[in-house]
Amino acid sequence: MKPYRVLALLLCSVAVVLRPVRLRAQEQPSQPAVTITSHTNLVLVPVVVEDRSGKHLAGLTKDKFEIIESGKSKTVATFEEIKTTNHRLERAPSQRGVYTNEIKGDSSPKRLTIFALDTVNTPFLDQTYARQQLVKFLANRINSEEPCALISIQGNGIRILHDFTDDPAKLIAALKRASSEIPALRVSAGVNSTDSPLAPGTHQAPDNDQSILDFVNGTDLGYVILAQKNAILATLESFQHVAEAFAGVPGRKSLVWATASFPFGLDPISGTLLSPSVFHQGTATMSNTMSSTGALPELPGNTQINSGDDLKPLAPVYERTIQMLNDANIALYPVDARGLVTFFPDASTTRMTGLESFNRALFESSRDTMMGFAEMTGGKAFYNRNDLDVAFGKAADDSESYYMLGYYLDKNAKPGWHKLQVKVKESGHVRARNGFFVTEATRQADTRRMDVKMALASPLDYTGLPLTVSWTGAQAAGEKKKVGFRVTLLPNAEVVDEADRNHLSLEVVAFARNADGSPADQFGQHLEANLKPENMDAVHKDGVSYSNSLQVGPGEYSVRIVVRDNLTGRIGSVRAPLKVAP
Repeated sequence: MKPYRVLALLLCSVAVVLRPVRLRAQEQPSQPAVTITSHTNLVLVPVVVEDRSGKHLAGLTKDKFEIIESGKSKTVATFEEIKTTNHRLERAPSQRGVYTNEIKGDSSPKRLTIFALDTVNTPFLDQTYARQQLVKFLANRINSEEPCALISIQGNGIRILHDFTDDPAKLIAALKRASSEIPALRVSAGVNSTDSPLAPGTHQAPDNDQSILDFVNGTDLGYVILAQKNAILATLESFQHVAEAFAGVPGRKSLVWATASFPFGLDPISGTLLSPSVFHQGTATMSNTMSSTGALPELPGNTQINSGDDLKPLAPVYERTIQMLNDANIALYPVDARGLVTFFPDASTTRMTGLESFNRALFESSRDTMMGFAEMTGGKAFYNRNDLDVAFGKAADDSESYYMLGYYLDKNAKPGWHKLQVKVKESGHVRARNGFFVTEATRQADTRRMDVKMALASPLDYTGLPLTVSWTGAQAAGEKKKVGFRVTLLPNAEVVDEADRNHLSLEVVAFARNADGSPADQFGQHLEANLKPENMDAVHKDGVSYSNSLQVGPGEYSVRIVVRDNLTGRIGSVRAPLKVAP
């Protein structure tokens, strides 16, 4: 992509339309110091409260709740009891020559469930079982009229099996059309092995422990670490796409993740990405665990399988993913597609073999990671059960009602993980995310570029910023044509910080591809301005518009236009097909 042109902007006094104009040095606004912006000062925490039978507790008042951040009690500044609706959601239809990512519907908090089938970390037969259980769940709710979406996490990216719909029959049909894929992560001696045609949740041991010794001694470690990185990155990027694609839907959303394993977690306090060799609590290593069984000899130098250093570059992606899910108000519900898994020896077995011990450690590690994902986003993990259809139902129903609590973050809050605990002065179980990341990522250039790159590559339109894109005409430019476009950020996008002299900061990127997918033209600008007070009425009424152009030859193109609000980190993107006549 071409380097961004950093431009300051002046506003026309007649219409609120951004046009690139260079200012003289003395007129350029000074850059503020890097601080946590005002929008992050209010921390919103969705809280589900259940009684002993698992039913949601309603009618609680603000004084019944206490929020504790990093050991310090916080004053609850905002409070609301929310009962979501299953009112119809739909994509705003595109008019001729005008394309949008806007989601139509009333502004009431919605109940939306996104089902994600994980083909990257799930063996073939477990995928089949999970799909069967999901079909069973949907068939039992055929008249529910609750909006649901269906996606697939694959090694080459995310695939939309069906956009959100309130007709479960359409999702069932999409599931039956979907073809299964053997997962990208293939570990020859672990619970992820897809070579054995066994039933879900069963594992076949080889005649000896040579394969596990090869793994421990590093013979296959390089390949495994590379496969781990690819699997982690594909999964986390898919979660990011989901977070941005449904950020524009009001209310708490449930992301139900049907997976067999993701045995890698992040210690949020230290920022260390943990591999299968380290338990979630960080109290033991795999080699010590296997040696304690007596099945394998003590390794030279007490060798530890620890690929944490190799996975360390992925830690920022992990943090960013959790932050994006929380910002989009999406709670993650991992459902273990392996069903009921046991590692207890039968009557004919006196002790577990080294491979069985290793499988058990991998299983426990992946289970802990599932629990970690759920706890960090306010969801719940379901594992060691064969009734996956019931688990799907519990996850889908969890956003039916909840409480939204808010408190103000300290101005001097340090970047990093902030532990969070919510207590209620009633007899009930409280479920809320157990912490959050404080970052300055919204102002970092690297993060901006990464966010824009993700939006350009995503098959989904990002909805954090509602916008429209329209083609405004073409004129000759040598052998090519200069095709104009206009991007309009709708009034409810709220991209102007009126508390900071009507400050506006945007990244605008357009990328055109030919029919074969090759790049045709690309464009990017950084827009920075303080809008004039007399223009704010127009902003509130019509939004903010920006115009520019692409240069392409005659033909048909797929154009993706991305806008990122640098003050909040929210992103909007639209795919706008383009046909240029000779």
